[in-house]
Amino acid sequence: MKKGFTLIELLVVIAIIAILAAILFPVFAKVREKARQTSCLSNEKQLGLGFIQYVQDNDETFPKDSNGGFENGWAGQIYPYVKSTGVFACPDDPSKPSVAGAYTLSYGMNTNLMEAAPTHYSEAGATIAAQAAPASTVLLFEVQGSEFNNGGTAALGVNFTNPAETASTTGRGCIDNFTGYGLGSSPENTAFGAKYATGNIGGWALNTIPAGTVHTSGANYLAADGHAKYALPNNVSGGYSATGPNVAQIVVPASGNPPTASGTGIMQLQTGSSVSLTFSPI
Repeated sequence: MKKGFTLIELLVVIAIIAILAAILFPVFAKVREKARQTSCLSNEKQLGLGFIQYVQDNDETFPKDSNGGFENGWAGQIYPYVKSTGVFACPDDPSKPSVAGAYTLSYGMNTNLMEAAPTHYSEAGATIAAQAAPASTVLLFEVQGSEFNNGGTAALGVNFTNPAETASTTGRGCIDNFTGYGLGSSPENTAFGAKYATGNIGGWALNTIPAGTVHTSGANYLAADGHAKYALPNNVSGGYSATGPNVAQIVVPASGNPPTASGTGIMQLQTGSSVSLTFSPI
C-alpha cells in the first residue's frame, strides 16, 4: 500500500516554511544593507586617505571652493590620489550622472573646511592646523543627486552656498551644512537635485531623501583626521562655524545671524544633547 502526505501535513509544512521565510527575509535584507553600509564606509576611508595626501602636498590645506577658477570641485582635486571613480559612489545611492563623462558623487564636503576664514566664498582652503578637533569635525557626509567630472570644466558640485555665484561655483563639490541656504531653494540647486542622505542632522528639517531609506536611518561620515564612522542624525551638529569652542549648536539664531554648529569643546545640540561630530572646525 502506497503512503503519501495528507493535505493537512502539506499545509503544516507550507505554513512552517512561510513562517521561517517571514523571519529570515528581513534578516537577509538587513545583512545586505549592512554590507552596503560597510562598503560606503570603506569608500569614505579611501577618500580620507586621498584627502590626507592632498593636504600633505598642498601646504597642509584642504581643497578650496574652486580650483584656481577651473571649476574642479573637491572630488576632482582628490581624484588623482584615489584614481577610482567608484569610491565616490555609495552602493545605496541610485543617482545617475546627467551629463556625459560625469560620475556619481555620493559625498558632500563640509564648506566650513573649504574656507580659510569664517567669512564664506574666500576660495582659500582651511588648514589642518586650524582644526581644533579634527577627529570630531565632519569633512565628508552623504548626499544623493550629485555628480562630478574629474576632467575639470564640467565638475558639478552638490550645492552652491551663494545662489548669486552660479557661474563660479558649479565645480565646488561642496554642500551647505545648514538649513535654509540652497539645496533646492535656488534654481541651480533645484536643477541638480542634491539632497542630504543623512536625515535631519541636529534636529533640523533639511532637504533629505525619505527617512530610513539609507544605512538603517543613519549615515556614514568622514572626519577631518581621516577616520570614517557611522552616526545617527541626532548625533551630528550642522551649521556655520561656531563662534567659540564652548558654544552649543544654535538652530534658531537671533535675527540676521546664521545658524551655527556646536563648538568642538562642548559638542552639544541646542537641546543640550551630546553629539560625536560637528560641522564646526572651532
